[in-house]
Amino acid sequence: MNLREWALPVYTILTQMAIGMLLVLWILRSVWHGKYKIGLLEHVTRDPLLIILTTTVLGMIGAHFHLSKPFLSFLAIRNFGTSWLSREIVFTLWFFFLVTVLWYMQWYRKGTWKIKTVTGWLAIAFGLVTVYCMGSIYLLPTQAAWDTVETIPSYFGTMLILGVMAVAAILIMDLRFSELRLGRAMIGSRILVEQAVRRLTVAALVILLPVLFLNLYHLHNLQTGSALAQASYELLMDLYKPLLVARFLMLFLGVGCLVFPVAMMKRTRKTVQEIFTPIYLACLLVIIGEVLGRFLFYAAHIRIGL
Repeated sequence: MNLREWALPVYTILTQMAIGMLLVLWILRSVWHGKYKIGLLEHVTRDPLLIILTTTVLGMIGAHFHLSKPFLSFLAIRNFGTSWLSREIVFTLWFFFLVTVLWYMQWYRKGTWKIKTVTGWLAIAFGLVTVYCMGSIYLLPTQAAWDTVETIPSYFGTMLILGVMAVAAILIMDLRFSELRLGRAMIGSRILVEQAVRRLTVAALVILLPVLFLNLYHLHNLQTGSALAQASYELLMDLYKPLLVARFLMLFLGVGCLVFPVAMMKRTRKTVQEIFTPIYLACLLVIIGEVLGRFLFYAAHIRIGL
């Protein structure tokens, strides 16, 4: 893959991660509501929203490197009625707009809890449609490696596992920086973040299973499919086999680096801030695994015709 082709994995991975982060953060926010003071929830979710917005912007910038004429990218929205690509762009822009509004309210408008809640869920709705459009683009009858029932669910799987891993790392990172900035321990935030990380650890384990199943099921369908599908399977199991193995290994190691330190917190008597390094590593490993998976997704297709 050349630089222009790498722009697609960058855009899709970053955008799916941003959507997944907002979904996970808003689910936690709903769970926390009524158990903790609104002021504390506003503080804990403020910085993660900035990271979600930044991730979205980076993904959108990265997408432009795939275009031969980036400054004319706005023309792609003209085919909304017939093109999944145009729909993907439009819904991505709506997601970006709503996250921007949400970030502004979270940082500069105190109160308005219900408005923020609705805006967040509306952004998530546009984000989920964006992920669906991303997967639908590749349902091409001429590409057996892409035109499968696993393509769209695998995109949602990537969104979820990246969202869970990233939020776990971001919450701990934000807690550490907040305590360093204020020069004192934040007991309420620490309890909240510790509970969140424990729940996210369970979520990561639950999500890992269907993600692995989808990948293995995809390989099985390629192996038993048409001649074109079998050609893609042989490509993955021959030329790209080391990367395929590395992709699965990164997922296992990443989730393991999250599960083990969290499970050992009581025995080792470590605070949630003290396990930041392995959780940061866990998030990084899963991101690498998903980047490898997206690379293999694009690399497995067999060109036919012109």
